[in-house]
Amino acid sequence: MNLSPRKRTLALALLLTSSFVFLPAAVHAQTVGYAVTESGGDTLSLVTPGGARTVLYHFHFGTAPFGVAVDTSGNYIVVEHGTNVLSKISPSGVRTILYRFSSDTEPQRVAIDSAGNYIICELSANVLSKVTQAGTRTEIYNFVGVAAGAPAGVAIDSEGNYIVAEHDSNVLSKITPSGVRTVIYNFSSGDGPSDVTIDAQGNYIVAENSANVLSRITPTGVRTIVYQFSPNSGPHSVKVDPDGSYIVVEESGSVISKITPAGVRTVIYQFPFDDPTDVVIAPAQSIQTTTSTVTSSSNTQTALASTSPSSSSSTSTSGTSSASATTGGGGIPEFPFQAMAATISAIFVTSSYLIVRRFTRRDG
Repeated sequence: MNLSPRKRTLALALLLTSSFVFLPAAVHAQTVGYAVTESGGDTLSLVTPGGARTVLYHFHFGTAPFGVAVDTSGNYIVVEHGTNVLSKISPSGVRTILYRFSSDTEPQRVAIDSAGNYIICELSANVLSKVTQAGTRTEIYNFVGVAAGAPAGVAIDSEGNYIVAEHDSNVLSKITPSGVRTVIYNFSSGDGPSDVTIDAQGNYIVAENSANVLSRITPTGVRTIVYQFSPNSGPHSVKVDPDGSYIVVEESGSVISKITPAGVRTVIYQFPFDDPTDVVIAPAQSIQTTTSTVTSSSNTQTALASTSPSSSSSTSTSGTSSASATTGGGGIPEFPFQAMAATISAIFVTSSYLIVRRFTRRDG
């Protein structure tokens, strides 16, 4: 088929336009922010990756919000250490009590399972428990008489098992939903593991509070030090960022930091003596705005690495009330980049086609 120079030019333009429009675009998950419980300041706050802090909710004095998780609706589920309460903070800032624990239970951490149940580390009661959304509590495992225990942190693996950081036992354990406990790793005496999360490869990332170490433990029990903190930093909580880095709350240092898997540390935010205790990656629908202060700082260091495999094993085999308070709120929607790109693509291709068709008919 012979085309005139004009037609060849327009056909080439159409080809280039279509190729450009449909080139696969790299879409990366972006972190909106990190929700942090500040036990000393009785505050739930949001810290952006750039180091801007916004107060999400102010609790009453002495509440001591400690653990935090986020549900599929963007609500923050908060363990109130000082009041022995599990509460829900909505994106608009409404607080509802989900469960009241017995006095001196001192609930410390919370995770949410696939059914929406709340899995609680009850530190002083030495119990791992499950609280349903309806407010029914069941003991999953009682550490009393079996181990020194003090369950301080919990994560849920892909099979629904509970991976528990036992602070006083210096143990990382796995507990099945039916209550069978197996030791994954024995830490040295006094290491004080206080929290655990699971990375994309199924490794356990552990904040060793007393040892001032962030470590990685494989499912087979091989331990590698990812980062050695300065003395008295007190790494207390850890989560995996969408980019694969580890977000760590350094309680004694009043810092939230980011550590890459290769062991490079950057300070995201320095808190003003507010004892940060836990962190969760905040989805867009859970954001609200109240008062805010902005600071940022950075500090980059390299890791200290070592390995020391160890393993051993052992096995063994509820009331609610509600209240609410409000603060100002408002969600931040995600910008629909992919939808916009698809629309622009359709416009470009259609326009190019019509132009070529018009010139073809005129020259034909």
